[in-house]
Amino acid sequence: MALIVRKLLSCVLLLGCTLAIAASNEQDVARYIDIFKGNDAARHNDAVESLAWMGLSDARLFDVIEQRLLAEHEAVVRDRDEKNRVARYIRALGFSGDPKYLPTISRFVGDRTYDRYARTALQDHPNYSRWNSIISNRGTYDPALSDEANRVINMLRADDFLLKRIGAKRVYFKNREPQVLAVLEAQLLASYTIQDKDASDAIAWMAKALGETGDQRYIPLLQQASHAPDGRVARYANEALRKLKP
Repeated sequence: MALIVRKLLSCVLLLGCTLAIAASNEQDVARYIDIFKGNDAARHNDAVESLAWMGLSDARLFDVIEQRLLAEHEAVVRDRDEKNRVARYIRALGFSGDPKYLPTISRFVGDRTYDRYARTALQDHPNYSRWNSIISNRGTYDPALSDEANRVINMLRADDFLLKRIGAKRVYFKNREPQVLAVLEAQLLASYTIQDKDASDAIAWMAKALGETGDQRYIPLLQQASHAPDGRVARYANEALRKLKP
C-alpha cells in the first residue's frame, strides 16, 4: 500500500512539474504578444533580439508581428529609428521557422529599405525551423533550473554547431548559472580539438564565454584549448586566459 501511495505521489509531482513547464511556455507566448501589441519601440527591439534564443514558433505571436510589419512598413521609411524597428519584425519572422511567413519575408527582397533584413531572415528561417523544437524541448528540461538556463543547455548540447554558438554567446552576454557553465565547460573540453570551419566560431565563443566568467578554475581547460589545432579557437582561448590569470 505504501509503495502504491509513493508511486501516486511521484506521478502527481511529475504532473505538477509538467504543467508548470507547459504553463511557462504559454506565458512566454502571452508575454511576447503583449509586448508587440503595445507601442514601446525599445521593448519591441529587445524582444526581437531575444526571439533568437527562445525557440518560439507559435503563430499567435508571429501573426501579431506580421500584422504590424504589413501595416507600418511604408509609413516609417523616413524615420531611421522607426525603420529599424519595423525591419526587426522581418528578422522576427525568420526566427519563427514557420513557412507560412516566407511569402511575407520574400516580399521585401529587393526593397531598398528592407532588402538586407529580408535576406537575413530567409537565411535564418530554415535553421530555426529545425532549432526551435530543440531550444524549447521541454522533455529535457530540469525543473530546478530557470527556463533560460534550460534553453541555453539545449542549445549547447545540440548537434548543430551554429546553434551551439548561439548558446555560447548567450552565456557570454548574460547567463552564468552554474549548471549552464558546467555544460559549457564539458562542451569545450569535448570539442576544442575539432578542425572544422562551421564549428570553429562556436568553439571560440565557448572559450570566450568561460573567460568572461572571471573564474580561475577554467584556466587548465583554456590552457589546453590555447593549443587547439584551429587557429581561431586557440586565439580566443588565449584571450580568455589573459582575463583569468592573476
